[in-house]
Amino acid sequence: MLLPPLILASVLIPSGPPAPTLTGDPLHQEALSHLLEAALRSTESFGPLPDMPWRVQLHSEDSTFEAATGAPGLRSACWVGDTLHLRPWERLQRRDLPALLRHECVHRRCLDRGLPRWQEEALCLWAEGHTHPPNPLPEAPSPGLQTRLDSCLEKGTTASQAWAYAWLRAWLARAPLPPPPPPRPASPDPWHSAHPVTVVWPPERLPRNLTVNGSPLAWHLGESHLYTGPVTFGAPFPVSGLEGRCQLEAVPKGWRLSWTTDPDSWLAAATEGELGAEAPLEAKRALAAVLRVWLRGPHHPDGSLCPLTHCAVIRGQPSTPGIEAARNAPDWPLKSEQARFTGSTGGHPLSPREVWGAAEARRPRTLPEVPADPWASWTRRLSPAQVRSLKRAVKPGLRQGQLGLRLGPSGPYAIESLRLEAGRRFGWTLWPSNACTASLHPDGSLLLEGHGWGHNVGLDLTLAIQRAREGATAETILEEAFGGEAGMAPAP
Repeated sequence: MLLPPLILASVLIPSGPPAPTLTGDPLHQEALSHLLEAALRSTESFGPLPDMPWRVQLHSEDSTFEAATGAPGLRSACWVGDTLHLRPWERLQRRDLPALLRHECVHRRCLDRGLPRWQEEALCLWAEGHTHPPNPLPEAPSPGLQTRLDSCLEKGTTASQAWAYAWLRAWLARAPLPPPPPPRPASPDPWHSAHPVTVVWPPERLPRNLTVNGSPLAWHLGESHLYTGPVTFGAPFPVSGLEGRCQLEAVPKGWRLSWTTDPDSWLAAATEGELGAEAPLEAKRALAAVLRVWLRGPHHPDGSLCPLTHCAVIRGQPSTPGIEAARNAPDWPLKSEQARFTGSTGGHPLSPREVWGAAEARRPRTLPEVPADPWASWTRRLSPAQVRSLKRAVKPGLRQGQLGLRLGPSGPYAIESLRLEAGRRFGWTLWPSNACTASLHPDGSLLLEGHGWGHNVGLDLTLAIQRAREGATAETILEEAFGGEAGMAPAP
């Protein structure tokens, strides 16, 4: 049983105050509290915590995180005053969450020390993998370089921030230091590509009151505004900035945004949207290879893409390393219908035929579970009212080869249809994946036991990140996921 936030905070750090108050998503507060306690204990040697109250808010939606912080889509955590805001739990699971929390705890410990921005950030980066500060620190950079690092960290572009973090990591490791990024070269506008990609945010996903490039924009039906080059959006817009051709149209339900860019930028944005910008390079190359094949297939009727899981999640402008990963993604022999990916299979991958029916008949290879994967196995219970609601909304019937289940005397229902409808109605964590078994209890409730996060088909993103951290190349990751014949073994 989860404790209320204030009670949970009071037992979080037995060693004494100041202990943070946990608020937000109640489903995962207890798990977060244990990780946060470990992070605080392992960073004690970096200095005392300020003697004042503080709070950690675990958001249930990306939109509320971004509205509260104004942070770009690449950020998973952000301090606003005395509150540490965290993205939704399922997003955090794609990061090294203990390292992330150690990083942010050291920011808190450095609050009153008056350190320059670059030095504080260096200590936070060091804390991700160490329990004591570096002793001694490497020789300090020149004053001019310190100023440049501070500027990049505080208000730099994505590319300059990436350089600053790479420089600090190399400095701490006493490794060769990367040179500063060159000025952005003059080049043709990316939307002049022979095969541009257009992503459309529907009005349901956008606020009616907008701030674009620092100026408020009032909605008047029929108006259209065209922007080119870097475009910034104010909170609570779902992305903070994009580069390319951005057109805002005032339609009856609100604003509709169309972003037109080149394929490499879309591949990089989608890859980082799904994996996170901090994911290892080889994992990015592997996913970009899958998305490149998927991009050739049919999408929305008008040829556009959406920024949601239906196509691929877009959280903002990709980083320069992300674009390079997309450009250098391997060409892998997949058919468009095989080019799929999922958050986690939990070691139980499924074939397209099992999920959608009348498709690939061969079963996928067995995959290993990832240590500490929160989706490796899960149990959920749907209330009788939720089961009745799903039975009213989902039509029974299966396509050839499709996985299904019965709900008492009715059915069978396609598991994929039930899962999607449960997500729309009750939240996407209620029925995490298709690889599951179900038992209907006499009171009408439904017990689910399963593995994975998503539809369980194609490239396992959690496993891809793990394999990349172990040193596997994108080619190895793709071979393990798909093999020479889409990773399938003949059906028995």
